[in-house]
Amino acid sequence: MTRKVLITGGTGYIGTAIVPKLARVYPVRVYCSMHFGNAIAWVPNVEFIKGDIRDAIALKQALEGVTDVIHLAGIVTDELAAMNPELARDINIRGMQTLLNLCEDAGVERFIYASSSGVYGTQPLGEIATEETLPKPESAYMQTKLVGEALLWKSTLTGVAVRSATCCGPAPRMRLDTIVNIFSKQAFFDGVIKVNGGDQWRSNVHVQDIARLYQMLLNEPKSIIRGQIFNATCENATASTIAKLVQSVIPCAVYTDKNKPDSRHYRMDATKAFKLLAWYPKRTIVKAVEDNRSWFEMGGVKNPNDDIYYNTARMRPLMESVK
Repeated sequence: MTRKVLITGGTGYIGTAIVPKLARVYPVRVYCSMHFGNAIAWVPNVEFIKGDIRDAIALKQALEGVTDVIHLAGIVTDELAAMNPELARDINIRGMQTLLNLCEDAGVERFIYASSSGVYGTQPLGEIATEETLPKPESAYMQTKLVGEALLWKSTLTGVAVRSATCCGPAPRMRLDTIVNIFSKQAFFDGVIKVNGGDQWRSNVHVQDIARLYQMLLNEPKSIIRGQIFNATCENATASTIAKLVQSVIPCAVYTDKNKPDSRHYRMDATKAFKLLAWYPKRTIVKAVEDNRSWFEMGGVKNPNDDIYYNTARMRPLMESVK
């Protein structure tokens, strides 16, 4: 049977890094709301379907002939979920349950779920989250991601969950609201990086390394990935350190406001992925900044203040309009 991959949310930030890679190998079908447009409409060997993850009829049609699913779609960011927790649950939980049920009916062979490192919550200083760390999600959004994992484990599918660190670096549908990308944008376009607090830890991974991980998970034997959770990160660093790394690539001023501390600390360990999958991130934070600079120089970002680059700003009208 010829493999065909369905990617939900495939026109989002991570999706636009994954789809071009996979489409070189497999026929790909993208099912997405297209709230951010379609920056990869040009990619060959891809069929695009505009649809809602809660629409069972449309999803059933989208799953025809599909052997593997990568589930990226959902309401993303703590701020958006907090605006309308019920809608976030409807899309992230009930929508996923609908998708899982239809995947079981369609005989899908494997299901790769985009969870989040945020399910661990903030770690005490000195601690680093592994897959054995007890999840303590601290926001409505992170709670939906953890519930999504539980739904997957209850299904009959060969499932695997990826708890990714914060992604950075350019992708066709760019985000400028993740910490490395925020600082890169500020340095390049504004000439000054603004850091609140500075001592808070953040875990980061290049979006292209995440795309490569998803590709690997499609090819690993089912016996290795079934029921597994994998952390995915490259570097843990404080906000102040990240700002200095960005400054070393894109010369600028750095302003730190110590009156706005951030007590949340996120640090991760990805040893399990290294050992079981031989997945090693190839791109550092500095490389992500270098790639961002090149992307900016080539005109990849037309207007850095356009809400298309910011999840919360772009999706706010939807979250506030549906009660």
